[in-house]
Formats: sequence, structure tokens, C-alpha cells
Amino acid sequence: MCGITDRITRKIAKENGADVTWSEMVSSEGLIRQTGENGKSLSLAEKFSEEEKPYWVQIFGNNPDVMARAAEIVEEKIKPSGIDINLGCPVPKAKKAGYGAVQIADIPSVVKIVKAIKKKITLPLSLKTRLGLREPEEILAFAPRLEKAGLDQLVVHARTLTGMFSAEPDWQVVKKLKEKISIPIVYNGGINSPEKALFYRQKTGLDDLMIGRGAIGRPWLFAEIKHFLKTGEKLSVPLVRKKEIIIKQARMMEESKGSLVSFRGQFLAYLKELRAPRKLRVEASQIRSLAEVKGALDKI
Repeated sequence: MCGITDRITRKIAKENGADVTWSEMVSSEGLIRQTGENGKSLSLAEKFSEEEKPYWVQIFGNNPDVMARAAEIVEEKIKPSGIDINLGCPVPKAKKAGYGAVQIADIPSVVKIVKAIKKKITLPLSLKTRLGLREPEEILAFAPRLEKAGLDQLVVHARTLTGMFSAEPDWQVVKKLKEKISIPIVYNGGINSPEKALFYRQKTGLDDLMIGRGAIGRPWLFAEIKHFLKTGEKLSVPLVRKKEIIIKQARMMEESKGSLVSFRGQFLAYLKELRAPRKLRVEASQIRSLAEVKGALDKI
């Protein structure tokens, strides 16, 4: 979700039913190296508004002392609702640098990170992880150790590192995990429809769900899920309303960045969700302005 969950996207998600927002992954090393409050790493986390609260800042790194100091900076300067350690990112870049899901291979070091951070902050500490490196039940062994180290919450992406984003989420292991630890567990992975949200909620017995990739190009998914869980009926979001949401996000992006180049990926996801013809999506891949966004949407 790097490059996706910025301030504007978070605000759009909150307006469309999300209860809690999460920052992009923030480098602990970057937080410490920066020379002032305008440093890039801090800016990834600090640009949030009252409308985005409750709001959690997610940090990554593999050095306990550095992670602890970074968490301290986040608590002091940003004052979020909580801090999360990323142990879930599976991409090659993270693996090569030694952070994210690859850290599951060295749980003793992760335990040191949790303990070091807990000594420095008063905020709740969460950790987002995958089930394991290759075997889903690895988490049944290491999660209790993280709880004992002082963790307040565990967010579980129900796939292994090797499962990336394509493997079928293993909800059975998450259900077993409930019997292993007593801290709150948040389920993540494979939630791309109201029906899937209900399925994973019922199968795992967990009330808290985290949605990432499923909401790219479909921020109204949060409202659809909440409506379905409450009533058992599907919420029909009119096309005109979907266009209004897209235009609002594009307008805020243009006002913030002066161009919509960085919005292209999300806009293409929107067009795919709206089942725009391939020709239109190819044309839209070069959008730069709000006027071009409106022009593309007028053709749907």
C-alpha cells in the first residue's frame, strides 16, 4: 500500500465508512536521520487531519534501538492513536533490506524490538504480520512470544510470505490463533466484497477487519460492508456517486501536488472497477489534470 494510503486517500476512505486509518509504511531509520520536521519519513506519517482519526502510524526496521527511538518520535511529534510494526510486507525490496515479512525468520530480534518500543512509548503497540514464511501455522508458535513481550494488538494477513497476494487466505489458522493469545486480533487478507467480509468474520470469529488492496479503486467498499453486515442486504452505490468520489479525490490530489501523475494508478483501478473499456483505460493512463479525469468519466 506504499504510495496509496496517503492523507487524501485516507480521508476518502474515512468518508466512505472506514473506522480507522493507517499510515503508509514509515522508515525508522529515515525518522531518525531526518534533520527537521519536514523530513520525508516524518511527512509520510504526520500529514493527517481530524477527519482521519482514529489514526495509526506504521513503522518498519530491524534495529531495536532505532525502532524504539522512531516510535518515540512518532508519539512525541505526531500523537497518533497507536503505533504499528510492519512484519507483513512481502515485496523483494523489503526482503533484500531485511524488513517486513522476512523478519519472521528471526522472532527473537522481533521480540527485542517490541520490548524496546514498549519501554519508550505509552501508546498502544500493534504488529502486522503474515502467518509465516512458508508454513501457515508458524504464527501459532511466535504470536504468544510477541504477546508476552508486551504487544497490545496483532494484525494478521492470512497468507505466508511465499503466498504473497495470490494464495488463498488461511482463515483456519487465524481461528486457531484466537485460542493461543488473548490480545485483540485484526483479520486481513482477501476481503474484496461484503460477502467475503462476512465469511471471514464468521469463520474466524473476529469482529475487526482490515482492508487494503480490496479498497483500491473502490473506497465505497467500507460502506458496502458495514451495510451488508448490519442488514444482510447489498448497498447499491449509484454511478453518479462513484464519479463524485473519484472527482473529489482527484481535485484534492491536484490541489495538493499540482499534478495527477501520482494518481494514475488509483484512477486506473477506479476505471477497472467501473468496467471502463480498455481503450479508455489506456488513454487515462496518461492523465495529468482534473479536467482529464472528468473527461474520461464522462465517457462512462
